[in-house]
Amino acid sequence: MIDLVKKSMLAGVGLAVVTKDKVLESLDELVEKGKLTREEAAEMSDKIVEEGKVETEKARVEASKLFNEMLHRANVVTKDQYDALAARVTELEGRLHKEFPNGE
Repeated sequence: MIDLVKKSMLAGVGLAVVTKDKVLESLDELVEKGKLTREEAAEMSDKIVEEGKVETEKARVEASKLFNEMLHRANVVTKDQYDALAARVTELEGRLHKEFPNGE
């Protein structure tokens, strides 16, 4: 299951790289045809890259939520859940040792 999720995410990254290359190629063609200046193409490229970063982050957050939901449904403990439980146990042990310092 985890391998499937990793492969899906990597496929998304690969798609983003291919798309960026295609966008740059298209912008270069427009510059060569005189329909855009180099500055306009660079500005447009920066805007597209920035929007791509925002969309990639949104996709990463959504994928993370989906993955956590799948783990929850499968009754698998996440690292965050484990860390919260470990912190709670440590706190309770500390309180126990304060109340019963000699292990009584």
